[in-house]
Amino acid sequence: MSSWERRNSKVDDMAQGYANELIATNDTIATNPKFFSEPCAIYIDNKKVSCLALESVDEAVVLPELMEYWAAKDRLAPEHFRLVDWPIVHRAMKSLRPAEQRFMTKHTVGMCGVGKFRKQWGLDSENRCPLCGLEEDHLHVPRCPSDPAKTQWQLLLQELQEWFQSTTTATPIAQFLRALLRTIRTPHNQPQTETP
Repeated sequence: MSSWERRNSKVDDMAQGYANELIATNDTIATNPKFFSEPCAIYIDNKKVSCLALESVDEAVVLPELMEYWAAKDRLAPEHFRLVDWPIVHRAMKSLRPAEQRFMTKHTVGMCGVGKFRKQWGLDSENRCPLCGLEEDHLHVPRCPSDPAKTQWQLLLQELQEWFQSTTTATPIAQFLRALLRTIRTPHNQPQTETP
């Protein structure tokens, strides 16, 4: 036998030995080891991902950490994550241009041009509401206790009601949105004195 034939025979024997080992342990599906060129191997449910499905990786790797982050920020309790229709949120976000996606994401988490961020961005020297003088974050704007803010809130609600009527918005939708605005203006832990 030539040296190539001997090597081939040796490798064949090793492969047969490994196959016998798998058969003996009833594990006939070989593991998928990390390739020499892979920077890392990703496993989901103890199975190596052989083709990168980003949605699966995001769900398994990114989502748990993201849920923990937002739960710590008191934005969305872990038990409420399952109530969100994430595929619809994904579809809605993908329908926006990238600039609109960034705006929507920032606006959703309260990162907008109010006193808190204007001070951080160096646009204002202090974080104060121009109407009442209290510290101003994104939630202060609809909740500002000043008389001009209350008047403006009522005017905007009236305009919204007129818009609902002009567009023949379904009554349950209009009622839901008014109730949502009421909870934004007057949180659950405060007495509700206004009715939008």
